Amino acid sequence: MVNEGTGNGFFSRLKNVFSSSADTATHEESAQENATATTTLTEEQMIGTAEMTGAAEPLTNSVRTESVSEKESSFRTVVVSAPLTYSLPDEQDLDIRFATKFIDAGGKFIFCETMKDAIENLRMLKEDNGWSHVFCWENEVKDAFCENGFQKGAIGFTLENSQAAVSLCECLAADEGTIILNPKQASRRTLSTFPKTHIIITDIAHLSAAEADALLRFKNLNKGELPSVIKIGTCNTGHFYDKQRLILNANGTEDIYVFLVDEIIPVSLRP
Repeated sequence: MVNEGTGNGFFSRLKNVFSSSADTATHEESAQENATATTTLTEEQMIGTAEMTGAAEPLTNSVRTESVSEKESSFRTVVVSAPLTYSLPDEQDLDIRFATKFIDAGGKFIFCETMKDAIENLRMLKEDNGWSHVFCWENEVKDAFCENGFQKGAIGFTLENSQAAVSLCECLAADEGTIILNPKQASRRTLSTFPKTHIIITDIAHLSAAEADALLRFKNLNKGELPSVIKIGTCNTGHFYDKQRLILNANGTEDIYVFLVDEIIPVSLRP
């Protein structure tokens, strides 16, 4: 469904993380040998050497259905490409930690280098499933649709006759594999007309290590509002409390995709 990527970036490393333990061990031994052989080289020379030798193998950027072991999840995966003016997470491997928990619970996770890649993955997902229309609310998503020529001329479609819906989110909690929504986003999941599939597009600046950190961040950014949490694969049917803070259960479909983009999604300039 998704095209292959090449190079020494996220895709190659994520493939190693999700591969068998034997392949991981072989890769680690090779990496140690390369590190020893190049200790006297400058950073630029090391990058050039890696490109010339073609050490990294390509990764098929596809929906993952396997889990990641604790040993494997120690790999650094996110190569920050966002401007330094944004508040990016300090911890490493938050994407892998989230993907592990989220996939184990039944979610589908796709990493995208750019917003353009995310829309291309969405285009192929729509074709593979035979969807006639993918609905969206936020202007940032609508901008991405327009900029990448997705669903041009789709007139007359509403939430009721769409097969999937796309939204942003407030935060991804890595250690729990949960998704924090704001009240406006969460209220839509309770609609009886909500499509079977919910696709969430977000970026690396919206990663938090733990759910408690994500909820604190929500509280600081959304004064007086109550957060909603998506916990798929659980039997939660009602609201709950975290440190005396009321948390709403974001009821809705459990066919959920998360597209994590390795660049900051720009704020829409639409009125």
